[in-house]
Amino acid sequence: MKYIKLYTPVLVIIALMFSACTDSILEREEKDVVPADRVLNTLAGVEAVLFQVYQAGRSPHQNPDISLFKQCGTDLVRNGTHMVDVPEAGMRGMNTYSSGFSAVSNLINDIWDVYYGAISNCNLVIQASETFEANTDQEEAQLLAFKGEALAMRAYFYLDLVRRWENVPISVPLEPGAPPATEAPLAPKEVIYDLIISDLTEAVQLLPTRIENGSVGKPSKGLANLLLAETYLDLGMNAEAAQAADAVINDASYAFQPLDMIFGQEGGKLGVENNNEIIFSWIFDPAVIDQSQYTSVMYTPLYDRVPGIARTMAQGGRPWSRFSPSEYYWTLFEEGDGRLEAWHKLAWILDDPDEIIPESGKSEGELAVDGYIDLWCSTDLECRYLEPTTTKHWEGEEYGRTTAEGEGYRNIIVYRWSQAYILGAEAHFKAGNVTRATELINALRERAYGNSDHNFTSVDMNVIMDEQARELGHEGHRWYILKRNGMLMERVMAHNPDAAPNIQSKHVRWPIPQTFVDLAGVEQNEGY
Repeated sequence: MKYIKLYTPVLVIIALMFSACTDSILEREEKDVVPADRVLNTLAGVEAVLFQVYQAGRSPHQNPDISLFKQCGTDLVRNGTHMVDVPEAGMRGMNTYSSGFSAVSNLINDIWDVYYGAISNCNLVIQASETFEANTDQEEAQLLAFKGEALAMRAYFYLDLVRRWENVPISVPLEPGAPPATEAPLAPKEVIYDLIISDLTEAVQLLPTRIENGSVGKPSKGLANLLLAETYLDLGMNAEAAQAADAVINDASYAFQPLDMIFGQEGGKLGVENNNEIIFSWIFDPAVIDQSQYTSVMYTPLYDRVPGIARTMAQGGRPWSRFSPSEYYWTLFEEGDGRLEAWHKLAWILDDPDEIIPESGKSEGELAVDGYIDLWCSTDLECRYLEPTTTKHWEGEEYGRTTAEGEGYRNIIVYRWSQAYILGAEAHFKAGNVTRATELINALRERAYGNSDHNFTSVDMNVIMDEQARELGHEGHRWYILKRNGMLMERVMAHNPDAAPNIQSKHVRWPIPQTFVDLAGVEQNEGY
């Protein structure tokens, strides 16, 4: 008989060594495999299991074939010139909805397994918080804090699962000594959403604020409320979503930062990467060499193949060109919008004087614009090597990265405070409070332009969608808002040239991994 491993209560014990910089950055070394009940009889054991949740959550970003899978398949992105180097079962298929985007994709299966592994560990922490016999008030408080983190993270993983796959199984902890389960029925999505709301409602009560926990690497009340806003919007509970979003907006932990600071790494892990606009990030520690991430290179075009432009960190470092912003994305920005200059590289500098194309009439230090590349390129792909791009994922030399490396150690920003404004605008608009929705969108625009000259007098969903793209584009949130508002197929067909020929109605849901379908005997999502 085949067993379903997502139910197995066996853990890897890990040794924890706190970094000298911050206790949210951890080195992990696998030590042994033992039954869960032997791990969870100490606070250190409970904490070790919780840290494995964060290790799992960040792990997709460590795989170059799926590191930016959340950016895939929307109207804001198209294939970069070298997306062909990615397996079709990975981001290439996820962005184009091609035949590799299927139930037999090993990379879709990897994401599924990672999420359920994390949920299983969240279950164990929650279970331990209810059965562990604390000896002091301090131990009791620590257990409740661990429980709050586990509830918020379990909700995070379930929310992504239910949005992408809809009907998914609920991971149920086994009793000590019980054999592995042989069944894992799919729960209706309504049941999953009920569990998410229950988890987040309790987490809000247990978690500290971002100011109190001091780190972007741990869940806070702000994260729990933001996830509640997302969840309520998915369910059409707009008044509740508006209330949850407003709770984040009114949280004194957060403040808008200068546009050119938000995505930097100055000052290290306790500097800009811990700034007060960030709600939650996956933490990467440069001291742990084998725990790097692969996002920095994905949006960098192959600029260094163009004569006259050298590969330098200032120009973008090593380029992989897996993604490019779509032409539609660039049409959304107006003159004077500070986000355009702060969050993008629009042109490359000629810095290799011996290789500058003579016919261009240009000199060292000038920009490679005004048809410069057309003097050299001979194919459509080559003519795209100097495409403008987003720099939200770029990493400089702060953590020792060089022009030879594709990996890096900057944190992965998962949620920013500005997302609460976008979610709040959507929720208030749908709840009938257009005035409040307009106020929230204008707050973002005033930060972007530096004044109120470009404020809207009123907004609708199209305005909100456009502002969401300008503010949060390429951060991994677009697919969800398109799906929620029934716009995914329409927008992708109009603006993603690589996906337009392939996208079908079935693609609003991901295929359940076939290995799980076969093991559990469940029904595959329609169309796969």
